[in-house]
Amino acid sequence: TTLEPGSSTGDRDRVRRGEEAGLVLSGMLELTVEGKRGRLAEGDSFAFTRSGPHRCANPGKGKAVVLWVITPPSY
Repeated sequence: TTLEPGSSTGDRDRVRRGEEAGLVLSGMLELTVEGKRGRLAEGDSFAFTRSGPHRCANPGKGKAVVLWVITPPSY
């Protein structure tokens, strides 16, 4: 996934069942899962069980490129 600077998945939280994991390949990612917010930079990884709301945004000045792994597939 590529997120332009200042872009996000929107104001609405996403709720899907399953698991997600990812690796920030470049840029910054702000990830909010069930109300807990964290900022990740290039080289950082994450994983969570999708049981509640989540969203992401790019708070940085450059593009954010993130490798996502999602199960079960939802796209």
